[in-house]
Amino acid sequence: MTDDPDGPAGDLFTGVDDVRDDDSDSEPLLTPEDRPRGILSPTDRDYLCGLKEYAQPQTDANRRQDIRERVVNGLKDFALLSLFLESDERAKVFEELGPDETDDALASMIAFAYLGIEGDHPRLETCIEHGVLQGANVDKLFQSAGRATDADVSISVEYNPDVEKLYRRLENGKELTDAEIGVLVRAGKIGGEDIEELAESPRGFPGVSVGRGSEPRE
Repeated sequence: MTDDPDGPAGDLFTGVDDVRDDDSDSEPLLTPEDRPRGILSPTDRDYLCGLKEYAQPQTDANRRQDIRERVVNGLKDFALLSLFLESDERAKVFEELGPDETDDALASMIAFAYLGIEGDHPRLETCIEHGVLQGANVDKLFQSAGRATDADVSISVEYNPDVEKLYRRLENGKELTDAEIGVLVRAGKIGGEDIEELAESPRGFPGVSVGRGSEPRE
């Protein structure tokens, strides 16, 4: 695909009539910053944020393919940047970003990686560990003394309970844990009378009673 400097859309695709800015009543997902091209061109950003649409399906497909190719090659470039960009130039990059934008950018990079490997925690842990070791040893490529030899990363993700799903399970006669019953109580889905009925139910909810905390299970 063409490596355009993001000139007019007609320079990238066939026919400027294929391009239309989104002037509908729908709000864009995000209004991108007006800044120079990075991995994405300004037009790429407008497209992803819903500010630009293409009338022809092939033109739309071309834009998507260009974005994919730029992202793939941009990610590959980080190997060169980590190894060969001079330390003072690297420092200037992060100085220009500032602490807050640096943290936001790094979090977005990790989020993109997490989505790309479909939330595979062990794989992401291994990648981060390898990256930390590479960074720690970047100036010790041909040395053995003083090299970092181990890095440890542990990722644990906790999710808020799905209240509606828990309530459907309760209505369908499924047994819930004391903690899950507590979630439904705090969400206002069930009250004291419901808990009393559950405690007396033949289904049995060990530790569930009215007016006191849950008893530990045997």
